[in-house]
Amino acid sequence: MVDKVRVNLANPSELLELPGVGPEQARAILRFRAEHGPITDPEQLAKILGPWPVAEAICCRSVSLSRDLTTLPCSSLM
Repeated sequence: MVDKVRVNLANPSELLELPGVGPEQARAILRFRAEHGPITDPEQLAKILGPWPVAEAICCRSVSLSRDLTTLPCSSLM
């Protein structure tokens, strides 16, 4: 497993490296990016993933939402 996945740049196989992300969630992320552009914040990612129970854990530990290597702090989810 990778340390961080840059959600806005990741290909399908990279998205599947996130804990708990299956093909359905990966497709939802890719579809959103194609239709709306980059995911900009954890709340937007949580909305894309729906009632997925580990969305918060992914945002805190495994995901970078920017195009560079910066990550959002977990406190931004509160």
